[in-house]
Amino acid sequence: MNSSVFASETSWRARRFRLLGLLPLLFFLARVIEYVIIAKTPEQILWSCHISNLLLAVGLFAAQPWLIRLAAFWQLIGLPLWAMDMALTGLVTTVSVFSHLGGVAVSLYALRQVRAARGSWVPALVFFLVLQQLTRWLTAPTPYSNVNVAHFAYGPWQHWFVSYGSYWLANTALAIVSLWLIEFILLCVFPPATTPKTTPVTKSL
Repeated sequence: MNSSVFASETSWRARRFRLLGLLPLLFFLARVIEYVIIAKTPEQILWSCHISNLLLAVGLFAAQPWLIRLAAFWQLIGLPLWAMDMALTGLVTTVSVFSHLGGVAVSLYALRQVRAARGSWVPALVFFLVLQQLTRWLTAPTPYSNVNVAHFAYGPWQHWFVSYGSYWLANTALAIVSLWLIEFILLCVFPPATTPKTTPVTKSL
């Protein structure tokens, strides 16, 4: 194949991959409209699953694998938690379905391209701890604004812990285990690409 044609095809595929970032960006913007403009509850946009859609969009636009992996962790963690919350409260919207299921689908497709990487769970943990602290500073401690469990234990867990500090430690430990397990699974499903070894060519005398 002509090298210029191959370079052109590679460039086209790279542009198409970056344009995929439009989907999670639209998911995020739809949630902004739903929370900020319609429901008048802007603090809800700070949930990690929504911010990770924004991070996924940035990672795709900028072609940054580490951002894509980071966002994928919290998309995957957020999906079962969202499903459980929907089952308990019955509060589900079309936008929430598309943003969660769509975010996970885009994350997995992107991971298929950039592959998983060892140690990715560490920046994912740091991201959540920073976001959780920012949420604590920016929101009021009310039942509806306990975004990212930044103020007190979630739901029935409130009766299991004598203080928020003890709950935070347990929650952080659970997050570490969950992130590590997700990384282990992702490494099995999307192992890092290996560079094929080249056999040296020897000249025959």
